[in-house]
Amino acid sequence: MTAAPDGSPWAVALYREGNPHTPIGTGIVIDSNLVLTCHHVAFAADGTLHNDLWVAFPLAPKVGYFDRRKVGQCLHDGQRAAHIDVVVLELVEPVPATVAPARLRCLDPKPLVERPFWTYGFPTAIAGGTPAIGTVTKIGGWGHIMIDSGADGALTKGFSGGALWSPEYQAVVGIVVSADGQGKGQAVTLYHADEQLPEMKLATLSAWQVADADDAALSAWGWALRTDGEAGRHWLPRARGVAVDTEGGARFRGRTTALRRIVDWIDQPTPVTRPLLVTGSPGVGKSAALGRIVTTADQQIRASLPEDDVAVRATLGSVSCAVHAKGKTAIEVATEIARAAAVDLPDTPADLVSAVRDRLMRRGSRFALVIDALDEAADPGHARRIVDEILLPLARDCGPYGFRVVVGTRRRDDQGDLIACFGENTELIDLDTPEYFAESDLVNYAQATLQLLGAERAANPYADAGVAAPLARRIAALAKGNFLVAGLVARAHALRDTSAVDPASVSFTATVAHALDAYLAGLPAAGSTSARLALTALAYAEAPGLPLPLWQAAVTALGGTATAEQLALFARGSAANFLVETGGGTQPAYRLFHQALNDALLADRDQQGVRRDDQRRLVSAWLDLAADTGWASAPDYLLRSLPQHAARAGLVERLLADGDYLLHAHLDRLLTVVDTAQAPMSPRAQSRARLLRRTPLAVAAEPAERAALFSVVDRLDSLDSGIGADGAPYRARWAHTPPRQERSVLDGHSQAVYDVAAIEVDGRRLLASVGDDGTVRLWDPLTNQAESVFNCHDDTVRGVCAVRTSAGETLLATASHDGTVGLWEPRTGQRRHELRGHHDWVRNICTIPLPGGDLLASAGDDRTVRIWDPASGIQRYELTGHIGWATAVTYVPADGRHLLASTGFDGMIRIWEPTAGVEPTLTIPGHAGWATTLYAVRAPGGTLLASGGYDGTVRLWDPFTGRCVQLLETGGPVTDLCTIDVDDGCLLVSTGEDGLIRLWEVPTWTSRPSLRGHASWIRAVCELRTAEQRMLATAGDDGTVRLWDPAGGQPGTVADQDRFAPVSALCQLPGERPLVAAGGTDGLVRFWDVHTGERLQEFNTPGGTVNAMCAVADEEEPLLFTAQDDCAVVGWDVRDGAQGLEMREHYGEVAAVCPIVINGETLIASAGDDQAVRLWHPHTGAVRTVLLGHVTHAWVTALATVSWPGIEALASADKSGTVMLWGGGDTPVWVQQGHQDAVTALCGITVAGRRMLVSGSADHAIRMWDAEWGQPVRWFTGHSAAVTGLSLIQVEGRDLLASTSRDRTVRIWDPMTGRTVRTIPVYHPALACCTVGDTLLVGLDQGLLALAVTGRDDR
Repeated sequence: MTAAPDGSPWAVALYREGNPHTPIGTGIVIDSNLVLTCHHVAFAADGTLHNDLWVAFPLAPKVGYFDRRKVGQCLHDGQRAAHIDVVVLELVEPVPATVAPARLRCLDPKPLVERPFWTYGFPTAIAGGTPAIGTVTKIGGWGHIMIDSGADGALTKGFSGGALWSPEYQAVVGIVVSADGQGKGQAVTLYHADEQLPEMKLATLSAWQVADADDAALSAWGWALRTDGEAGRHWLPRARGVAVDTEGGARFRGRTTALRRIVDWIDQPTPVTRPLLVTGSPGVGKSAALGRIVTTADQQIRASLPEDDVAVRATLGSVSCAVHAKGKTAIEVATEIARAAAVDLPDTPADLVSAVRDRLMRRGSRFALVIDALDEAADPGHARRIVDEILLPLARDCGPYGFRVVVGTRRRDDQGDLIACFGENTELIDLDTPEYFAESDLVNYAQATLQLLGAERAANPYADAGVAAPLARRIAALAKGNFLVAGLVARAHALRDTSAVDPASVSFTATVAHALDAYLAGLPAAGSTSARLALTALAYAEAPGLPLPLWQAAVTALGGTATAEQLALFARGSAANFLVETGGGTQPAYRLFHQALNDALLADRDQQGVRRDDQRRLVSAWLDLAADTGWASAPDYLLRSLPQHAARAGLVERLLADGDYLLHAHLDRLLTVVDTAQAPMSPRAQSRARLLRRTPLAVAAEPAERAALFSVVDRLDSLDSGIGADGAPYRARWAHTPPRQERSVLDGHSQAVYDVAAIEVDGRRLLASVGDDGTVRLWDPLTNQAESVFNCHDDTVRGVCAVRTSAGETLLATASHDGTVGLWEPRTGQRRHELRGHHDWVRNICTIPLPGGDLLASAGDDRTVRIWDPASGIQRYELTGHIGWATAVTYVPADGRHLLASTGFDGMIRIWEPTAGVEPTLTIPGHAGWATTLYAVRAPGGTLLASGGYDGTVRLWDPFTGRCVQLLETGGPVTDLCTIDVDDGCLLVSTGEDGLIRLWEVPTWTSRPSLRGHASWIRAVCELRTAEQRMLATAGDDGTVRLWDPAGGQPGTVADQDRFAPVSALCQLPGERPLVAAGGTDGLVRFWDVHTGERLQEFNTPGGTVNAMCAVADEEEPLLFTAQDDCAVVGWDVRDGAQGLEMREHYGEVAAVCPIVINGETLIASAGDDQAVRLWHPHTGAVRTVLLGHVTHAWVTALATVSWPGIEALASADKSGTVMLWGGGDTPVWVQQGHQDAVTALCGITVAGRRMLVSGSADHAIRMWDAEWGQPVRWFTGHSAAVTGLSLIQVEGRDLLASTSRDRTVRIWDPMTGRTVRTIPVYHPALACCTVGDTLLVGLDQGLLALAVTGRDDR
């Protein structure tokens, strides 16, 4: 469902004075006294403004029905100025105090298409108005976009002037200008209005939403501090030098040098292409400095600072976005920046940079980004991804256009030196160095804290500055430059001392742990729970903190006793100096304000040896709490962060055991810990782990959709996961398919995938894939999600590998049909070198590991092997000798020598030692024909060289003598080789054009059971290691990358009778019981019970592949007809499967068959490769008519009937894409060249009373035609491979269209609009479909699937 804004008091109703109870339209509050609405709402037909307009606030809290504001004047008239139906009205007096202006975004319309929207309007007879939700469907002219809330949607008259709210951007992006009363309408984007009507200053309001636009005009971006969720919990307190927003006063002192440098760096007029880093030890004041910059750049926050605040301030409007990175992933940080910059939301972090750069180039403006707490990101890997994929590329690529990057971070995190990740091209402010530290800063800070300025305590002995100053100097002297330590010590004295102490008597160790211990000793308890224990519970919290019920449960789990009220009271007391409220309202969340406090408290638990036990207690307590409330209403903290707690506690299996949790959890977080389960998991848990891995689309799906996705995978793979699909928009009733053997399928390439390679990036083990679409994709094998995608060549990419330079840097190398080898920075997709030298396709590459850094070898169709230095991009050697294409190279480590083997079309294998010379050391007559692949194999007696080729063999060679030591038969062309270590040894792996992965044990060469999953050729295979497992990765012509567990997890043996050939024909059978007939390439026809999946009958047909089927509901003899390759159409008795009539009048394969009623008589229409359509009697076989319209075109591929005025007409289509309609004569009524490839399916349908014909094609498209006149009506686009079947389906009273495709999806379409209502992944190429009652049967290349489509939650 589309998410509504949390609150929308800015959605207002407009009334005329003469009719105060009937709204005339809607408006949007965009400033304290400004309302945005439509011209046609506010103006009369003669162009004059209604002089009696009033604005009401139906959604605002504490605002009454008659508490309205009168419109004073039209400030800006877009209709008059630019013919845009938008006006800005100025109110006589400001809006009520509880009405906050709407957040605006001037966003280019392209990112909005196919994205959800929310709006609010006031249709007639609906008191108080109603929301409408839907999808932005198309971009129109003059700034308009088309919106659709569905045929039954609420969008109608009364929504004019309403806000078009984007839940993904959390902002108003347009204004509704029309609605047709049938759920559709138009909106004008704020982007267009701002572009054409700059006097409205929508961009300025979008940036800051302040009354005086001029003061904020330095930033024309869509982010303002006071509307950012982090403002209350991070930036504001730091700017005032206090811990939390609830603590009064302003104690920021000093740091003048650092602040001045940050301000000057942001404001400098020249472009900057490097980031500015602010670092230092814990507690030294990094966040305080950055918070000062962020908050004082905001006009409204700045205005609240006290008069005696004289510290350095940022230039107003100079900060365009600030992100507190604690607990956030790279994509979450990228998304926050994208929202601020009003650009398309990124699918991967790397997508952000180009979008921001394009925005800056189009609209020249400066953009300053501040990132704090980088070291506290979701994990060290994400911190490095933020650096590599976001911060460095933004600085480098967007810096020339005005972008600035300021980063606050500790020097190190759990993975090592974080500053070093930025490289040398950085500016550094180290707050620990004397340059940026003056003891007077610390003295002033300690004195302000002692005096509790702004939050004074009665009888505070240090209220007088003269009394506080000596102790402040003593504290500063002992704190060793640490502001956190000084603040803790000073705060303890200010809160507890009844008289001023002698400064000389004060002594402490300058560590956070010591200062914290001393502070906690005087804190009151929370109920009967010590302050230390109450705060320790929070120390375990992930960002953004624990809601009160979880905090209470955590305290209880750790052995304390406190009610929620007692904890809330504790948080509001002196302990509040440690806490930050993040959620606000009735459900605040709490966390310790500084990571150093977490570290100190948890170090104490480590010393006690109870930290793992603590985590177990926490997980158990929170699971019990969720069991009481249900996961649908559970705190988001548990959905997001519970997996990390469970992994530390060794309780991942408990999460897998909770099916409802799996429907609601953040699966990307859960998948990263599933393999860390230390104890063997139960069969049910293992089944669910496989389910999660095999359903990557579930990560981004809502619970109902996720349940539907799970149900399909569960049935296809016979997992018996036990996760229900009640309330899902569709579910799998049953499936008859062999369980898939692969661990997971990575789907993203649009064409064939040619190579895969493992690569380590910042300690994370990723998989790179390349293919026909010219892209590189980096995958996380734990989550099965694409981490980044970048275009690298204009032609097919044939090979990929990781290569290490002499500087220790890992790059990604690619080989392409364009004749080049590319070297790429894997984090950003930036090209480092383009290696030119080959004069034809480059087919294969490999690394030659040397002590001083790798060399890179490439093999090409120009018959050469070339050796490159990846650091410089210079060619070192050219190796010649092959008399055909050089198609494979591999490194061969042997007895300390660095050998290289190559082979190619001539079948010869050449061994080289390129560092010693350019002549081969050995030439081996390898294969009879094309040798396709090579791989070095570690064996007990030394390294062997494995080769594979088109002769169907894998051969093992001694690389020194050329002797063949083993020959392994595969039965077909071999495409690639690799080895993988398993628990009981090493396996040699081969792949082939037959789609099989073959495994042999090294060195016995005993074969193991093969693996199958790809729908066609497997092009490549490699070993992929994660922290917990070793997997195989394969690349296939079917456009997928697949991961495999070679040592286990294989499904049980599937009996021959349960294996199914591709099911290419389906047909409903006549009778009271819902039955379906399925036939395919094995020539078998099977009858199935639609509801249960029970196989009722099976018989073999004599003519080979069953291409099509149809049934005739004769009461005496119900018949099924099969169209087959042997030129025959055969009739079968549905009751017993007995063979009957054969019609053999065709002269080629019969591809299509269907019944048609002509003059009350049922005939059979059949057609095929002889290009003729024959109409014949089902009982006698006598041919009545032969239709020859396709003779001059191509083979007939599809038939269907369609209602026509007074008769049932016949539609036919052929391999050329031609569609014809026959109306009773021997010539077609109309002919259309409808497609660019063969038409594969036809279907008659009635839409809004009009008779239509729908055609599906191998060109991936579906078209709808007016059946009577042959006019094209609508395109249905979305499939990425050949459409194979069409069927009508009724869903909740709506007549919809289902289609199947070789792209492994079923799509449900709304024929009224051409929109996709539902996309159902079925994980196998789908070859046919048929609807029986409420069940959609889908023929797959490996069996049959039955789906129940309910339509729930279909928008």
